[in-house]
Amino acid sequence: MQLASAQVPARVMAAGSNNGASSQLQADKVEVSIAELEELCRKSMKTLGYTDTEIKVLLEVLMYAQLRDNSQGIVKITSGGLNKHKAVSAPVIEKETRLSACINGNNTAGMLVLHQATSMAVSRAKEHGFGIVGTNHTPSSTGALGYYAELIGSQGLIGLVLAQSPEFVAPHGAKQPIFGTNPIAISVPYIPADGSSNGSGQACVTMDMATAAYAWFGLLEAKAAGRPIPPDVALNAEGLPTTDPNEVLGGGAIRVFDRSHKGSNLALMVELLAGPLVGAAVVDKLEERNWGNLVVAIDPGLLGDREAIAQRVQVVLDRVKNATRLPGVSEILLPGERGDRMAAARREAGRIPLEPNLLSSLRVMASKLDSPPSPGSPGKKSGPGGRPWAMATQLVHTDTSVNDPYGGSGPPLWQTATFAQPSATTFGEYDYTRSGNPTRTMLEEAMRDLEGGDRAFAFTSGMAAIAVVCKLVGAGEHILAGEDIYGGTSRLLSQVVPTAGVSVSNVDMTDLAAVKAGIIPGKTKLVIVESPTNPRMQICDIRAIAEMARAAGAICCVDNSIMAPLFQRPLDLGADICMTSGTKFVGGHGDVTLGLLTVKGQELAKRVYFLQNAEGAGLAPFDCWLALRGLKTMGLRMERAAQNAEKIARFLAAHPLVKKVNYASLPGHPGVDIHSRQATCGGSLLSFETGSVEASKIIVEATQLYKVTVSFGSVTSLISLPCYMSHASIPAAVRAARGLPDDLVRISVGIEDAADLIADLEAAMTQAMSHIGFDPANPGKTPSIGKAAAGASSAVAGHTAGSSSSSQGTSEREAALLARIAQLEGMLKAPQRS
Repeated sequence: MQLASAQVPARVMAAGSNNGASSQLQADKVEVSIAELEELCRKSMKTLGYTDTEIKVLLEVLMYAQLRDNSQGIVKITSGGLNKHKAVSAPVIEKETRLSACINGNNTAGMLVLHQATSMAVSRAKEHGFGIVGTNHTPSSTGALGYYAELIGSQGLIGLVLAQSPEFVAPHGAKQPIFGTNPIAISVPYIPADGSSNGSGQACVTMDMATAAYAWFGLLEAKAAGRPIPPDVALNAEGLPTTDPNEVLGGGAIRVFDRSHKGSNLALMVELLAGPLVGAAVVDKLEERNWGNLVVAIDPGLLGDREAIAQRVQVVLDRVKNATRLPGVSEILLPGERGDRMAAARREAGRIPLEPNLLSSLRVMASKLDSPPSPGSPGKKSGPGGRPWAMATQLVHTDTSVNDPYGGSGPPLWQTATFAQPSATTFGEYDYTRSGNPTRTMLEEAMRDLEGGDRAFAFTSGMAAIAVVCKLVGAGEHILAGEDIYGGTSRLLSQVVPTAGVSVSNVDMTDLAAVKAGIIPGKTKLVIVESPTNPRMQICDIRAIAEMARAAGAICCVDNSIMAPLFQRPLDLGADICMTSGTKFVGGHGDVTLGLLTVKGQELAKRVYFLQNAEGAGLAPFDCWLALRGLKTMGLRMERAAQNAEKIARFLAAHPLVKKVNYASLPGHPGVDIHSRQATCGGSLLSFETGSVEASKIIVEATQLYKVTVSFGSVTSLISLPCYMSHASIPAAVRAARGLPDDLVRISVGIEDAADLIADLEAAMTQAMSHIGFDPANPGKTPSIGKAAAGASSAVAGHTAGSSSSSQGTSEREAALLARIAQLEGMLKAPQRS
């Protein structure tokens, strides 16, 4: 029972959730018109492939919950809870009698199947007095059960609805999740003293509650918003109470609602009635994605006079409402009464508070339906029945507006600087290759479609692309970037960008609080993110950071070179610009240098194109042709390399010499949960620490199949010491402050045989252990381990008695590299002979 307090304004109380979601002050949310919200939801669900009829049902269920601050609301759209199953087909009635039915949902959305089941139960109860309908094989949430129970109650029937869900909740006394959140709802008709109804028919009291202490989607909401969950509602993987939603999602469990055996028993009742009884899964429900529901509708006339029963229900409700109240309590609210009042007030006002990140995500989804295709775009690639082609197919069969008059099986190469014009006073589509070239157009259109952007642009290198992004920021404005970033980007931001009057600061992008604090209101105009980062493979929450940037009026640019569109699409996560160093996976063979920018929004795209044309940084036709050739095999190469990388990561994690492995999808990685939400796999880049610079150096130089070089993404496996190679331009003191150790080894895994790569690496590591005197049985007694790995500023000397490496050696390597850079720059500045 809920109590209303005279000391607490109803508006603040209404910010809580009916099913255990944590209360939030309205100040944490933004107000949006209900009409706009519903339209955004319609468009977003349209992008998921639902029909108008299906969307009407889904929107009713979702808005019922959203208007009541129930966590079964529209977060399901943006969190993937309504994504269509790949094997969806029309529901089938497996068993049917005049009183009962059992529906096989055939992987149709749970809300649609339960809505059908409710209609069937109501029809049977009206005709025969009783109706019971079960469902199975619904792989997604059924939403707020109160909606369905109220549908039954508003028809003058008694409604009972139970829903089974995946293993999220631990039985009392256990830490392993076995139960679902297992909600239960009932609705009972009554006759109010004033004769009113709920507006949809017979007045009814509806009770809807989960048997869990917290909602699964409430965890997702809390995580997305970066806020803790209430204490004592969930456990971490060790079975200890936690307020961190990440710990619960990362292997923990929700508790039953009363933290006792009684709540556990009630959850078990739902599990039994909505599981085995209806043919739903009972073991590994999440894996099978076969969740059950049970709907019961009863005509109270079976038990006596309907009106008399409804009046007696009113007597019970009046007794509860009129019970002597505790001091300070202004009103005792019936179940559902607070939510109904809240929904009515919001409907009347026409506005509703919403989490900012949720609203932003909806707008991004809806924009996919609104955004017109860019010039020459034939639209989204799809096959028979409108099903989109898989990424592997799109890589081979790229769409283009460029006309090949001969229909070649491969893309044409227009290796020319100029194009003839129709006349002396008119221009054709192309005039000068700096401004545009058909081969470049083909590459840019392919990347636009693969990334899900409005336009894409090809540049002479990844750094040329990043430099253009930085020029979107004017003098007196500010750029925020991560700490663990590519060395070239760090050099550009620290030594070049400031000369244009733009300030730059670096923060730990894995810390959302640090990101928020680093954004200067009114001044920060660009936020640059890498995820995974290079070279420590840290994971940043792209969606959350993009939302922070947007709220501050800043552009969010994601360096997606490590994942490429095959494994991660930052624009889908809210980023404005995606930068991909095409030198890596797009080219794939280490024989072409290029960078790619894919942009959301035509206005931003116009600014980028102006800079590409004005500065002449567009990619040459032949390099574009090589990149187009590379795209066709990118799927095969990246998938094979990622499979190899996962095997090598597991090998390294078990090796006694290795102190730490950085690989995005390795179990135990601190960002594995975020990465699994925004990417499809761990990729093919990893790094590890040995605790000894000398050992790491030997490993790098002793391998036979790994080429010692910078860069990544080639068919050939590459290995390097980033602090002495790709990141050597970052001063040692800065590397130390950012936690980048000198002994870090980075591997770009290629497409060779995984067993050969591991054997080669193991041989090199054995040689390293022998050289430094490392005893796997007694690693703590090896004097050379752990003295230089704490940070890049630690001394290298002393790792082995015969080692000549030292912090002075580190400085000498840096000085030599910087001198070489200065020499090259001097050559560029020298007068050229004509």
